[in-house]
Amino acid sequence: MAPAATAPQQGATAMQGSEALGATIVDASQQQANAAPRPVAGIPNISLSGINISAQQNIKPIKPLENREIEQLTQERLEQLWQQLVEQSKDDRDLFELINGKVVELKNNNLFHIQVPNLLLDGKLRKYQTRILGFLREQTGNDMLQYKAVVVVPTVAVKAYLPREKFEEMAQRNPAMYALRKIFPDIDF
Repeated sequence: MAPAATAPQQGATAMQGSEALGATIVDASQQQANAAPRPVAGIPNISLSGINISAQQNIKPIKPLENREIEQLTQERLEQLWQQLVEQSKDDRDLFELINGKVVELKNNNLFHIQVPNLLLDGKLRKYQTRILGFLREQTGNDMLQYKAVVVVPTVAVKAYLPREKFEEMAQRNPAMYALRKIFPDIDF
């Protein structure tokens, strides 16, 4: 009886047997190196061969944070910069209509409020947030500058319809109406 073959010997005989059948055995590391890349499930197969990275496009050098001069922002300077932004945005009609005539109020050196009449305009402001803050941050050198849209509902004058309401409104304008009412007590207001 022949002694049992050890594991390496069994592998060698298996290799010889497969070569005899015409099959080639390739090491797993060689197979991975020679194989074409296969797409992974859920990740699209995208080719970057058409992108030209060598072209330098209007890239501004980034100043180190230590060397940047941060301007102390004041209410007057903020309003001045806001008007410059309005002037620059005349080409973009949507942005111009959105920011023209809006009141800006400085809260601290890093935060200012933009007063808007409704929440819809707050959503539209978010569309242009990068452009607005980019301009203001570049002009002031303050990369921490942020804004908050504050909805300010204009007060609507209440019209007086009832005789009592009409009398009260007239009495607010002319307090002598109360004296007139005492003189003529039989007139009901």
